[in-house]
Amino acid sequence: MDRAAQVDIVSGDTVRVVLAGTVLMVRQADVLSQVERTMKAVPCREVQVDLTEVTALDSSGVALLILTRRLAHRSGVDFRVRGASPEILQHLHLVGLTALFGLRPLDGGDRSASVVAGSTSDPAGTTVTILDEPFDRQCVGAIRGRLSSYATSCGLSGFDRYRLLLAATEIMANAVNHGGGRGSIRAEHRGDRMVLRITDHGPGIPRRHRTERPRPRPGRVGSSGLWLARHLCEQVSIDTGPAGTTVVLTYALPPRVE
Repeated sequence: MDRAAQVDIVSGDTVRVVLAGTVLMVRQADVLSQVERTMKAVPCREVQVDLTEVTALDSSGVALLILTRRLAHRSGVDFRVRGASPEILQHLHLVGLTALFGLRPLDGGDRSASVVAGSTSDPAGTTVTILDEPFDRQCVGAIRGRLSSYATSCGLSGFDRYRLLLAATEIMANAVNHGGGRGSIRAEHRGDRMVLRITDHGPGIPRRHRTERPRPRPGRVGSSGLWLARHLCEQVSIDTGPAGTTVVLTYALPPRVE
């Protein structure tokens, strides 16, 4: 999370949690302890999470919303999410949480890749290396920024950029959290596809997480990163073992419009 959460009291009986920027790889306990202390300080009827300034969530950010809701309900108070952008509404709808949070999904629900004038997709097969570098927790934001800039230059819509970056972030977060704290990413533009190869040197992915699985139950925390990547990308391949894991994400770019 690139900006600290702001927890305050508004209207006398509402605890407001303001999140901003990219809410990624969150340490939820820090925010939850702030919320709990504030709830104990004054009588409270509602906990409100304000996402107006949030540009992106990953699974840890979604988990923060779920855990904050649980904390509010355990304390017998209402919970509300406000200010979600269209991209974040789509994300929450994809993981089955709009109803749980009392939000109205976007018309059309889960959107597929959209066509944008000026897309530079090249079906002839030219390969362009976008980046090839190691990463750790501190580097994920910078890598997202470079991928986003390149995706914009390819004409991807805001929705498509969000989906591409979400898939990449989920796999990089898995490498950081479960693959030894670091990894490497190579991103290429191959014709009308973007291919991301993410490698770590951890102990490997447990067998139960390697195969296609149904969507995690709405409200469950954890174990959704690979599911999301599979849903967002055209293809996901996994090579894993005791020496490490390589995940290859293939993302279809929108067709060129002249």
